[in-house]
Amino acid sequence: MAEPKHQIRARYTASTVTVYQAYRPEIGLPAARDGRFPAAWQRDRMTWIKPRS
Repeated sequence: MAEPKHQIRARYTASTVTVYQAYRPEIGLPAARDGRFPAAWQRDRMTWIKPRS
């Protein structure tokens, strides 16, 4: 069976959900190395997952 094109990867407990987001290498590699996003990262491009009420 082939991997689905889109996936949501997350960890959860009874009180929290942590969702992981993939970034292009020019964003993700410096962020992982330096512990902060590089200047090329744009906050307005973020995707938010909102809980249902």
